[in-house]
Amino acid sequence: MIYGELKDIKNYKGLNKNLDKAIDFIVDKKYLNANFGKNLIEGNSIYFDYPEKVMTRENKDIESEYHKKYADIHIVLEGEEIIGYTSFEDCVETKAYNSEKDIAFVKGENQAEVLLNGKNFALFFPEEVHLPLLKVGEIKEIKKVVFKIEI
Repeated sequence: MIYGELKDIKNYKGLNKNLDKAIDFIVDKKYLNANFGKNLIEGNSIYFDYPEKVMTRENKDIESEYHKKYADIHIVLEGEEIIGYTSFEDCVETKAYNSEKDIAFVKGENQAEVLLNGKNFALFFPEEVHLPLLKVGEIKEIKKVVFKIEI
């Protein structure tokens, strides 16, 4: 997991060619005027989802997720959320990996939590377990984008 300020995201170039293209797209702020739904950058290799309505939630009896094919970059546009992080080895799988959707679900205690508020980002590589959309204070609607980068 990488957590940092959006203004510094370019410092993470050089790890992967697809990640570099996504970072350039973010630096150019091209995602700010996107349509709701799936927005292709380079086919299914690099894209981002911009859901129309997203609600934060309480961290009670919800499962964390991980991916095998894609890395995620989470950016909040309006509002704020907490994302939990857990070591893969400390989790128990609750829903087997779905290769079509590139997702599996697990249970495990958050070992770290980071705040996203429009000034920062969180990057999760494949098999890094994360729990998005946790509330800050009250449950609220937020606006966010999630970049999907094939690694």
